[in-house]
Amino acid sequence: MIEPTPALITQFLERLGQQFENPASFYIFGGSALILMGGPRNTGDVDFTFAAASERADEFRVAVRAVATEMGLDVEESQPAEFMPLPSGLEERHRFLGRYGQVNAYIFDLYSVALMKIDRAFPTDIEDVHFLLRAGLIELKALEQKLAEIIGRHDEKLKLQRNFAEMVKDL
Repeated sequence: MIEPTPALITQFLERLGQQFENPASFYIFGGSALILMGGPRNTGDVDFTFAAASERADEFRVAVRAVATEMGLDVEESQPAEFMPLPSGLEERHRFLGRYGQVNAYIFDLYSVALMKIDRAFPTDIEDVHFLLRAGLIELKALEQKLAEIIGRHDEKLKLQRNFAEMVKDL
């Protein structure tokens, strides 16, 4: 498998739009979202979730896998809400990347991405959150507000609060 780059991800989306000829929305998150936003570190895969008509969902997955295999990309479907509770209003914060055929591509809400990374708290995850903050792609005060919103629904409240405090301390 090859490491995704912005050009390769764009090429993937173009091919996906050719392969899948029905309306769908493709949301990129994780390290590949940061790469698309100018982040400095590499990642091994493209994490995604999607929305398509329920009768077309399996067909969309087949198209994603076919294009990924053709291009030698590792793509991983998952649901961000399964990792942790997500803040309200995220639908309005997705960043539109472009329309590829009938497929609209987005970068998943960067505040949700940051919270997922703080929750996991690998050193590279904290570096990613620092990048988002320093680049002005998210704001610390707004991130703290979103953390406060979800903390009551989180399974490991103290761990998340501690990870956030450590992340802030290292800014």
